[in-house]
Amino acid sequence: MNRQKAVKVVVYGGMFDPPHEGHFSLIRAALRDIGPDILYVVPGFGSPFKEPPGADFAARAAMVRSGLRSHGLGGDVRIKVHPYEARRGRVTYTWRTIAFFRRLHPDASLYFLMGSDCLETFRRWKNYRRILSSARLLVGVRAGFSLRGPVSLPYKRLRGRFPAVSSTALKAGLFSGSRVPGLPGDTAKYIAVRGLYLGGLRARLKRSMPPARFRHTLGVARLALALAQRYGADPRRTALAALLHDVARGLSKEAMLARAAVCRPGMPAMRAATRNAPVVLHAYAGAVIAEKKYGVKDPEVLRAIRVHAFGRASSGLLDKIIFTADLAEAGRNFPEARAIRELAFKDLDAAYAAAQRVKLAHVIGLGGWVHPESVKAWNSHLEKIRS
Repeated sequence: MNRQKAVKVVVYGGMFDPPHEGHFSLIRAALRDIGPDILYVVPGFGSPFKEPPGADFAARAAMVRSGLRSHGLGGDVRIKVHPYEARRGRVTYTWRTIAFFRRLHPDASLYFLMGSDCLETFRRWKNYRRILSSARLLVGVRAGFSLRGPVSLPYKRLRGRFPAVSSTALKAGLFSGSRVPGLPGDTAKYIAVRGLYLGGLRARLKRSMPPARFRHTLGVARLALALAQRYGADPRRTALAALLHDVARGLSKEAMLARAAVCRPGMPAMRAATRNAPVVLHAYAGAVIAEKKYGVKDPEVLRAIRVHAFGRASSGLLDKIIFTADLAEAGRNFPEARAIRELAFKDLDAAYAAAQRVKLAHVIGLGGWVHPESVKAWNSHLEKIRS
């Protein structure tokens, strides 16, 4: 009697936020090398290691399908986009996902598809041995991530090498409105039409800002997001703070004051600032507009907007990034901007201090009034380097 051929099943989990060429090249290679009966693509609800996704499950699933069509795989009945993790409605570790598909296919040869960058950290995954007890790892080698690491792990290597495209880097470009390589054409169109990855916010700001102010805003966002990647800041929070930091910049003194007056916490030295340097009111007014008009509730984002005009003695990472990017973005044409921009990628604290020094020197050189918070921020820096 002939033995029935064992069913082969590949599971490919991830955030797919957004899905990119690297994802689809792995899918194509798995179909070629394994010849599975089913290949499940499982977009996650959320990741225990990353920020919340920039698009919801429905959008990411739709982008996976559009990417499959772009690669001529839209009609392949073996590929199924599965909502298991989204239906659970919470972060799901990979071992649970694999256990689900093992129950669904108890007699199948089960494979878990990943890039070699994931294999390098696999032993740190929660219950990784439970994954290995149910599935064989199927690994594609990404450029820049060889298989020098955990060679004792059982895995099957896919033929070829795969592009080192990063969803995190793609999101940084998308959030700032930059052109990003690595997205399938249909996926890029889907994102643009639906205003995903803050596209809707950028469109609103473009309509409400003068062209020069909008160009500056995008410049701040691009530099801030590059610094966020360098130092591990949340890209969406960074993008929100950068895009909205000057949202009140074009208001009249009276309008800025009216909005700044309701900001909580209140602006230090508001009366003196109103009398001597009313332009700084736009920072606190901007935080109010970001919250009331654009629905931003994140206190870290709102604080970065509030303090971007004069700094803060006890600045957090996002505060430093936005303050520095505001002063040193590529559109700034004074001599110190480029040097601070380059320094920021080597030492953010030093760049932040340099940006404070340049701003203080400019104001004092014009015989202007210096906000007390700027003085506190500068003195705090001096105390740190001398202690």
